[in-house]
Amino acid sequence: MADPAEPEFSFDPTDPGFRRNPYPVYATLRDQHPVLAGPLNSWVVSRYEDVEALLRDRRLGKDLGGTQFFAQVAGGGPDEEPPPFLGLGLDGWDANLFRLLDPPDHTKLRNLVAAPFTPSAVEALIKSVTTVVDELLADLPERFDVMEVLASQLPVRVLGDMMGIDREDQKLLAAWSTEIAHILELGAAPSEDVAVACQRAVAQCTEYFVKVLREREGGDGTDLITELTRAGETIEGLTIHQIAAVCVLLIVPGLDTFANLIGNAAVMLAEHPDVLERLAADPSLADDVLDEVLRLEPPTHASWRVVNEPITLHGQTMERGAVVLLMLAAANRDERAFDNPDTLALGKHGRKHLSFGRGIHYCLGDNLSRLMAKEALIGLAARCASIKPDDDEVALKPGLWLRGPARLPVTTTPRVGSSR
Repeated sequence: MADPAEPEFSFDPTDPGFRRNPYPVYATLRDQHPVLAGPLNSWVVSRYEDVEALLRDRRLGKDLGGTQFFAQVAGGGPDEEPPPFLGLGLDGWDANLFRLLDPPDHTKLRNLVAAPFTPSAVEALIKSVTTVVDELLADLPERFDVMEVLASQLPVRVLGDMMGIDREDQKLLAAWSTEIAHILELGAAPSEDVAVACQRAVAQCTEYFVKVLREREGGDGTDLITELTRAGETIEGLTIHQIAAVCVLLIVPGLDTFANLIGNAAVMLAEHPDVLERLAADPSLADDVLDEVLRLEPPTHASWRVVNEPITLHGQTMERGAVVLLMLAAANRDERAFDNPDTLALGKHGRKHLSFGRGIHYCLGDNLSRLMAKEALIGLAARCASIKPDDDEVALKPGLWLRGPARLPVTTTPRVGSSR
């Protein structure tokens, strides 16, 4: 029986201590509160088996419209001035951005963009991705910022080239992505400046893609945007604004979360010099290294869902309209699923991390993200015999669920005889 003098457990993701090291809190959630009433009337689910099952559960969706959670973060009605939250108060079609995320709209839009991200299509990009990595890491100084030189540059170059966007406009996409990424931080309470900047970036980025889509209508190019315009002509009822929204949704997770992944990976290689050495000697280990980075330090710690039919789990009933936070990072370290879950162990875990999700909302960019990340890790290991962060504590980006370095200056020892 619990000591009545003990304070009741409170899950507060805004606590600075939690932000610095959330893993002890995740362990408490798994052990004592596998389904917990969380912030903003959400439910927090943390065990691997439960998170994996709910990621696949068709009783859950992603359309926030009409939920109490949405009302709290985006305003209660048309006559009520919405709080400055992350672009969800935009006028017109933008206000329905999240309504595109459930079938049948989700199925229609996912099918629209599926072809360029299949394993075979991504495999054809290996040479171009390797070329970009080599260009970014050419003449690498002994001291550099991993986020500035590699993590933020690689995805915008690769995705921008796939879309046929010139290098100057790629800089715009990168800047917009940084602002729009706040929209993924459901439940955050941003300053008015941050929220307004996010709203402005969503509007500007969308307007940009509408313009480019119109310019390429009827064209015969092979870039992703031209292919989207052609594919869009075959889908009844699809609007140019919906295609533009797809482009926005491709850019934001594709750039910001990937930058987090590379930053987190560089930190882990610094903490495990033996892994850095093994990877340099055997680049085929990149898959195993990447899986452990994604398991131990994923770029996104939570994925949200909306309850469409009541679900009872561990004695708690999540009613229709409730929002569920599926704690991917907590599930990835569940001792019920993994032996020594807090330890980096290459190729020794039979179960797969949940960082790319499961079910119909499984990350569409999985194959491309893996390719870019593996080439980035191989490129770093080939050039750096050691990696040491300059700061004692890595400065993290602000936010609740997205986790990665804001900057990562490192000092390295060049690898002698590197030919890459």
